[in-house]
Amino acid sequence: MLSSLTRLCRDVQGGVADGKQLAAALALGCDGVNIGTGFMATKEAPIHENIKAALVGADERDTTHVMRSVKNTERVFKNETSLKVTEIEAEHPGDFSAFGQYMKGANYQKSFQETGDTESSVWSCGLSIGLIDEIKSCKDFMEDIVAEAESIINSRLPTMIANL
Repeated sequence: MLSSLTRLCRDVQGGVADGKQLAAALALGCDGVNIGTGFMATKEAPIHENIKAALVGADERDTTHVMRSVKNTERVFKNETSLKVTEIEAEHPGDFSAFGQYMKGANYQKSFQETGDTESSVWSCGLSIGLIDEIKSCKDFMEDIVAEAESIINSRLPTMIANL
């Protein structure tokens, strides 16, 4: 059992956008974390500013799941198009051809690279969307996460160790 847990804790995949989560992952024995949505909201991310603004303005309730019925669940931004996909999927479970046209990568590529339209495509984002409150440089984003994690590790974790 412990060896299985150790294998699972090599790194945390998703849902991470602050130092508290990094500190928790490290405390569990993880080697690192995988950050996706947080980097979408950085100055250097090559996506339209409207998409970044949507990330900043959203909270964790602004996501939904699509493609559950085809056993390829994806967490996405809750918008007009993703809600349409969930409706179609409920009416035609397991029938990708019924909603696949809305899932095309070309749709969100157009939103991300050209129009900035946050409603016209289905695009991935995680629950960490609720932790994003400004657009920072990658450098500042990472420095803030590491500083917060170091502060927690240095100030709180040592006090949790029992002296025997």
